[in-house]
Amino acid sequence: MYFKRIEMQGFKSFADPVIIEFHEGITCIVGPNGSGKSNISDAIRWVLGEQSPKLLRGGKMEEVIFAGTTNRKSRGMAEVTLVIDNSTGILPIEYNEVAITRRMYRSGESEYLINNNQCRLKDIRELIMDTGIGVDGYSIIGQGKIADIVSTKAEDRREIFEEAAGVVMYKKRKSQAEKKLGSAQDNLDRVSDIVNEIEDRIGSLREDSTKAKEFLNLRDRYKFLEINLALNNIGNLDKNTEALKGIVSESEEKIKSLVNKRDSLEAEMDQLMEKNENLDELSAEANDNLIRKVNELNIINSQGQVNEERLSAVDKDIARLKGEIKETDEKLNSENAKLKELEKNEEVLQADKISAEKKLHDAVIRLNS
Repeated sequence: MYFKRIEMQGFKSFADPVIIEFHEGITCIVGPNGSGKSNISDAIRWVLGEQSPKLLRGGKMEEVIFAGTTNRKSRGMAEVTLVIDNSTGILPIEYNEVAITRRMYRSGESEYLINNNQCRLKDIRELIMDTGIGVDGYSIIGQGKIADIVSTKAEDRREIFEEAAGVVMYKKRKSQAEKKLGSAQDNLDRVSDIVNEIEDRIGSLREDSTKAKEFLNLRDRYKFLEINLALNNIGNLDKNTEALKGIVSESEEKIKSLVNKRDSLEAEMDQLMEKNENLDELSAEANDNLIRKVNELNIINSQGQVNEERLSAVDKDIARLKGEIKETDEKLNSENAKLKELEKNEEVLQADKISAEKKLHDAVIRLNS
């Protein structure tokens, strides 16, 4: 495995896209001071996940983006892609060539990609772990780094040797497993405390459980009785409804019959009233004739011209008229008696109608309730 090339754009002094090819063996980059040689190693460190601006020879991470010059504008993004040859399969990924890309914007947002697929920084670190090319590995050694390695403590030097030996991943996994075990032990302790607390409450909980079961049984019994009572009430209501319907029907028929009778009586009363008016007219006409005849008789007597035949005829007319008047008076009295009887019958029918309507109203109210 070796680096095949590095592509830089907008990173530090590399404002324009730059591609540097690496070949098998040793590749040397030479140039005067300030030409940007160290920026190449910073780019490799940065794309592999370096998070310390100080190790990138800066004050803050945004300084890796090309800041511009008097003749050129600054860039809004820095991007570095490192292409690694994986033909030997040292990286745990099924590609013969692996391209690791990192982008950073002036807003502070960062992107990580593996073969143009977005990923996390953690994925990149796990991919290159135990290969020696990580930011903490031995493949990137800056100025003064060898002196630091020689003069540092044995514990710090062990990290470099462990990286070279390929045991860092296992130690990290061991550390993660130990953390998970510690977390699991804490959870077990907490569960144990909860179990102990629950065991102390089992007695009271058993009593509560018994009460709850009794409550559920009583509740079911109450629901059963409530349903039966409701069904019984519904049955009684059905019976009462049928009875009330019969009363309503009977009352309606009675009211209908009374209305028919009342209409018949009113028709009879109208006929009697018409007959009374006719009799009154006949009586008035007879009285007029009687008065006229009496006047004629008086005239005859006053004139002394008594005519027996005429007088006899007048007497007959007078007798006939008196008979007619008497007969008319009798008919009038009879019709008046019938009229009074009909009026009494109408009052009785009206009272019966009011009583029937009241019964009907009460029955409808009970039926609706």
